[in-house]
Amino acid sequence: MKSLKILSVLALVSVSALTVRADASFQAALWAPDMQLVPASESVSGIRLDIYGENKNVTGLELGLVNITTGDFTGVTGLIFIPSIFNRVDGTTTGLQFGLVNVTKGEVTGWQAGAINVFDAKVTGLQTAIVNWGGEGIKADFTGLQIGLVNAAKNVTGLQLGLVNYAQTLKGLQIGLWNQVDSRNWDEFKPLPKVFPFINIGF
Repeated sequence: MKSLKILSVLALVSVSALTVRADASFQAALWAPDMQLVPASESVSGIRLDIYGENKNVTGLELGLVNITTGDFTGVTGLIFIPSIFNRVDGTTTGLQFGLVNVTKGEVTGWQAGAINVFDAKVTGLQTAIVNWGGEGIKADFTGLQIGLVNAAKNVTGLQLGLVNYAQTLKGLQIGLWNQVDSRNWDEFKPLPKVFPFINIGF
């Protein structure tokens, strides 16, 4: 009876081991989903080289023109002097993201650098771009340092440095020509109005 139980456990472990597949360590993609080594539904842990590639979860180094991650991304996308054209992550992003356009659906921890950063969930870290935009309706929070011509986030904790800075609430500092905190009244100093030029403080 005891032997039968042991055999049953071993059989279960064996079946589980067969059904669990390790992530691929290398991906090369010409055009997703058909012209790539690793199917779009699978994950990659290692290096992903794309012209246009798509995978579920990606961990490691990603170099390519158009990079789509339908799950979570952890690692480095692009290089400072060789950025991607377009990066999209539907899950969480942890690490460095260098692209002309970076679009993230889940929370971000790290550094996003590009011409346009669009984020639908909270970003913690550093954003550098021409435009840093907190999603449709400006619904996403930001904690850290935003540097751009236009910076917009919902609840900001930290520093916004740009030509135009927008926050619904601010705990920190805005430096720019147009600094707006929507939770304030336009015409009342309590202690500052909604829009304040050059330097705006929130606490």
